[in-house]
Amino acid sequence: MNLSAKPYAFVFAYPWAALVALTVFGIVTHLIPHDMGISTVGVVGMLAAAYLPRKLTILPVLLTLVIVDAINGFYALVALSFVYLAHMLAALSASPILKSIQLKTLCGASIVSAFVFYLVSNITPMVMGYYPTTIEGWVTCYLNGLPFLFKGILANLTFGAVLFGAIHFVRESHAYRIALTQRN
Repeated sequence: MNLSAKPYAFVFAYPWAALVALTVFGIVTHLIPHDMGISTVGVVGMLAAAYLPRKLTILPVLLTLVIVDAINGFYALVALSFVYLAHMLAALSASPILKSIQLKTLCGASIVSAFVFYLVSNITPMVMGYYPTTIEGWVTCYLNGLPFLFKGILANLTFGAVLFGAIHFVRESHAYRIALTQRN
């Protein structure tokens, strides 16, 4: 395989290297102090969904979470389970949307993955007894979680724009250099 001729060929030829790079990025950026709800884990899932084989999509997300929690300390098993599940499902939900990487699909994946995370992770306070298990309790729980949904969408859009934009820039620069060398 000629890695210089095809943009992203390295990722497809060495998906484990891309998996490690995404995991390291996720760990480093998640260890940096950040506002609750503003995280790069969603974008790690989106990048994995876009560039890794489907069977590897959840691995960088899961590894990031486990390693960061091992460093910072694990918390209530129920909460931890729903948060991990929410992040993994969010990454998987972005996968069909990101088959084609365009501005509209990036926006769509950012919103869908944040919404999936919101829906699943907000079960945690209900299961842990912070809200009554009534219709009013569920509504209150999800209404109180709306600021986190908006922060999740904002984080996915912001970090997604930067990272997918950087990848696009590198790809276009690489393609331009190859075109120049082929002309000469």
